[in-house]
Amino acid sequence: MRRAPHAALAALAIALSGSTCSGGDGTDAGADANEPSGKPAITAEESRRVLKDWADRHNKAITSGDERLWRDTVTGALEAPVTARVRTYGKLPKSAEISLANPVFYVPRQDDHPKWFGIAALERSGGTEQQVLGVFVKTDAKTRWRAAHWLTFQGRPPQLAYDRQGYAIPAPDRGLPAAHANYLENGDQGALVPDDYSSNARTREQGDWTATPGTITPGPGPSYALRTEDGGALVWYALKQEKTLGGGTESTLPGEVRDYLTKNDDDPGETLRTTWQWLIIGYAPVSGKGRVLGESVSLVSAR
Repeated sequence: MRRAPHAALAALAIALSGSTCSGGDGTDAGADANEPSGKPAITAEESRRVLKDWADRHNKAITSGDERLWRDTVTGALEAPVTARVRTYGKLPKSAEISLANPVFYVPRQDDHPKWFGIAALERSGGTEQQVLGVFVKTDAKTRWRAAHWLTFQGRPPQLAYDRQGYAIPAPDRGLPAAHANYLENGDQGALVPDDYSSNARTREQGDWTATPGTITPGPGPSYALRTEDGGALVWYALKQEKTLGGGTESTLPGEVRDYLTKNDDDPGETLRTTWQWLIIGYAPVSGKGRVLGESVSLVSAR
């Protein structure tokens, strides 16, 4: 997985380590924050158990290389890139196992499934550590909680708003995923202020290959958004990108593309069709242009 960028989430982890805050159930950002309604999707005690259970399942999956175990840990936009990684690289050594410290939970008020909550935590692995921001989803009463979004993050995100019981408040994504897709595909900045990574992603040259942008669509899976103090929204979302590469040599392909082709005993030929999965965190204001705050981009397929 190619990630951009890495840094701290201290501004988001608001002195609630090990406790539970919540975002809501999809109510419009204009709802009265002083009149909370609905039950939290998960309690503080349950959220800590869920996080430990998920980390255990994650560690078992990465050290086994078993796709079935991976499918029990991820959902939505994380499914395809994780499957591609497992098929390409197989199992990882035990040193790749992770632990999650100082978690902060953002739990929506949701009476019905699917339910979701957000988390900020310190991810430790192989003697290193980084701050991560993720989203967990439970599709129905019988399924386990699985990760739908997982991203290291840089910068100071907008401050979240909370109701009088300390729960974060849901918000609409205000069209941010579609605006980002439109920018990447057409260069339209009418609704988006792109970051450097998104700007660079529009280049038509990749090594000695010519890149032809294809269809870019939001998803798979929904976006997840919480209201900020100024009435805007902090948004977790995903984009699926098709890109055709032509006229180059195998040696200048991105490493993960070469590894994918080698594992599948494929030759790139003169034209190579690739699919990429974006995971993004952005800010959608009440009015004006949205902003991209951070993203990761992972290969799904190459053929």
